[in-house]
Amino acid sequence: MAKEPYYTIDFTAVYCKFEILVNDIPVIALETEGQMSPNVPVNFGISSSGEQKIEIKLLPVAGEQYIDSRTAFQYTVKLFDVFNDKFVHEKDCGNFQFSEKETAKKLPSLHHKSSFQAEIPYEMIKWEQSRDLLSISKDNSYLAAKLDSAYKKISSLISSKQYEPYFEMIKNREKNMALSMYLSDEDAKARLNSLLEDFNNGFKMMPLQEDRVLKIYGNGKLATYKKLNGEPAFFLYNQQTGEELMLELMFHIPQGKEEFEVI
Repeated sequence: MAKEPYYTIDFTAVYCKFEILVNDIPVIALETEGQMSPNVPVNFGISSSGEQKIEIKLLPVAGEQYIDSRTAFQYTVKLFDVFNDKFVHEKDCGNFQFSEKETAKKLPSLHHKSSFQAEIPYEMIKWEQSRDLLSISKDNSYLAAKLDSAYKKISSLISSKQYEPYFEMIKNREKNMALSMYLSDEDAKARLNSLLEDFNNGFKMMPLQEDRVLKIYGNGKLATYKKLNGEPAFFLYNQQTGEELMLELMFHIPQGKEEFEVI
């Protein structure tokens, strides 16, 4: 077994809107009218060793009703050992490709599910025991009101430069990221310092857009807002550079509590 196993999904997407989930945790969701071929880490979606579920959702690009004949999507799950900051390819753990026959059918969407085996040495702060959001309320407006409240609190802290309370709010998320990415204490601090630098260099909080979509993940335990194109709905904007800084935050309600917390 790799000393520091690091799992990635190496994929190519052509002319589509797509979402990749590992154990019902969104890994990446984007839209491309051209071609993109990134290799993205997925460890943060793996909380324990064993079978890991992978799901691909494919949709038409904006303005179109059906999957286009130009659309293509394929992926390979790869295992690397990143011990001592090296990046050694150990093996491939599975792959898939939508066939041309499937993409030529002019369907409104395409869907794929499979699994792969993973062995990890860490144990993250888990969301699996959090409250089931759908049992709390079948009415999305109730959950949306709670999520709005959490977002407003974060927005207020960042806008008023109260960074320490904000970092306290996201500490469990940062612990999980540090564990799953094998970050040293120094690297973990550098992540926060980079964020702090952006906050202090022209990035301003943007209000939540009216057309935001409430999304439930983590088998009913996690919630967040997304833009219509699948990107995180919570972001900052730098007017001078025209850059957006997205905050990819997931929220859960721990057992015995009533309000959302970042995980």
